[in-house]
Amino acid sequence: MTTVAGVVCVVVAPFLSGGATRASGVGLLWFVAGAAVAAPLGLARSRKVRVAAAALGIATAVAAVVRLALDVRGGVPGLDTPVLAVGAVGVAIGLFGSPPWRVRPVGVLAAGVAAPFAADRAATASTTRGVPDLTPEPVAEKPGGRQWSWQPPADVSAVAAAGHGVVVAAADGSVTALDGLDGSRDWSYARPGAHVHALLASADRRTVVAAFASKTDSSNDLVVVLDADTGTARFDRVVPSVLVETGEILVSTRTLTIRDDAYVGYDIRTGDELWRWSAPAGCRNPYTLPAQARTVVLAALECGRSAGLVALDEVTGRERWRHVVETTGPDGERLDISPAATTDGAVVWLRLVGRAASPGSVLNGLFDTETGRLLARPDASRWVRTDVGPIPVIEQEKTSAAALDPGTGATHPIDLGACPVRSADAPTRHTYLRVCQDTGRDVTLVVQDFDGGAPTSREVRTDGSGPLSDPRLVPAPGAIVLAGSTSGGTPAPVVGFPA
Repeated sequence: MTTVAGVVCVVVAPFLSGGATRASGVGLLWFVAGAAVAAPLGLARSRKVRVAAAALGIATAVAAVVRLALDVRGGVPGLDTPVLAVGAVGVAIGLFGSPPWRVRPVGVLAAGVAAPFAADRAATASTTRGVPDLTPEPVAEKPGGRQWSWQPPADVSAVAAAGHGVVVAAADGSVTALDGLDGSRDWSYARPGAHVHALLASADRRTVVAAFASKTDSSNDLVVVLDADTGTARFDRVVPSVLVETGEILVSTRTLTIRDDAYVGYDIRTGDELWRWSAPAGCRNPYTLPAQARTVVLAALECGRSAGLVALDEVTGRERWRHVVETTGPDGERLDISPAATTDGAVVWLRLVGRAASPGSVLNGLFDTETGRLLARPDASRWVRTDVGPIPVIEQEKTSAAALDPGTGATHPIDLGACPVRSADAPTRHTYLRVCQDTGRDVTLVVQDFDGGAPTSREVRTDGSGPLSDPRLVPAPGAIVLAGSTSGGTPAPVVGFPA
């Protein structure tokens, strides 16, 4: 009976994670096959066959336990591998014979249920903020006079404005929340041995989503949804890593959306599935770059000669608005649908490139994500950068640039001469910030107000080992934050400038 319970654990393990398994496909087949073959052979009359079955069962159990140990060490054990290990051990015990202490089938099944939670706990290290505080400081517009510095445990891989300041992902698999006012640590969540494949924050900055990838298995990621205020893990889900790489994980204010064969919306607090959406009959949902909005999910739509963007309500999955144009080019001609949203999720820049369209069609426009209202029509010869802040920056071959206020339509010319070599930049509602002149020990932070005044600058000590690679400049609640990686040696500190 112990053998039967172990086989049940092994067989049901792949289904516990909704079909997305942490164990590789080949390894999973070996575990299941080993248990399925060993169990019936153990009932044979021939002693030699029973001995062979016991040996196969023990080998399967050892392989499963080793795989579990590697997964825990890699920080991402998932759900199926612990159950496989318990089931394989149950099979081995049942075939080998009853030891002095009796192992009952119910014990094997109970261990299979508890194993994923125990393995996940062993792979996780976290500290939470005990007293929630839902009134963070407003997002800083410009750096103030004082400065704070926080030394990360490893090179910084990502930074996002969330909670009471910023959330910082490091190369050691840790995610740390820092208070914008003084740089103190609010909470941390880590999966030692893994690396943070992606770090996202909701537009209201109350939710953080971190995707962890194991260094021993690149097929799947563990997506963990964290409360930005306390650091409490709300739920997690194992997804194919390709979905993380291509930006198919979207976080709104109330929904986590994952796009695979269809768009699936999950409640941001509980993980419960809320809705599913696929392109209607006669249409298709082509791949587009990710565009995160506040309370809608943006999906490209192509139906014969019509194409554009549809906005789905994040809670119900129902269509809230759409912008579709009739194209007139040949059916075989390629059509690119390219949406890109501002960092606050309020504005989306939509371009339709590749086919001619009927006269008067808007092929290049800025739209309000809540209502679909057309806000502005940038010059098609200029590039619109929306991923740097809540204000789009319009550039022309890096020779001229201007910040566009989508609410009023006003443009604010940017003085590129004040920082000829830009390494990172970020607009706020009223300023434009740039990082330049990186000496390896110091960088210069240039600030230009939109009131027409001359840009100002200040030196910032980074204390890293060489110039910052992939620097990040983040306007966050309470402070302007600068972070980046180095070329080796001591990790560069995260530096904040309270407003």
